[in-house]
Amino acid sequence: MTPDDMTTLWLGATRYYLGRMTYAVSDYCALLRSQWHTLPESTRTLILRDLDEAILRDDKVRADSPGGQHRPLGMDCDRAQWVKLRERIG
Repeated sequence: MTPDDMTTLWLGATRYYLGRMTYAVSDYCALLRSQWHTLPESTRTLILRDLDEAILRDDKVRADSPGGQHRPLGMDCDRAQWVKLRERIG
């Protein structure tokens, strides 16, 4: 797999799972964390950027409308997985 292929696969999957409300978020976060060291630097940079932006959007929605509208990181359990991943990957 080329570095560009890895970027397409991992970035696409990350963007797909962000905001999902399913047990698969936990599985995906664990998989991404286990493979983080194998990803090209450019892929890691893009994933970190997307994750940071999603966390900021989720923080804002939760502050402005607690319990109300769609949350960018999904339910509380999904958000916890993304935040834990972010803490562990740097």
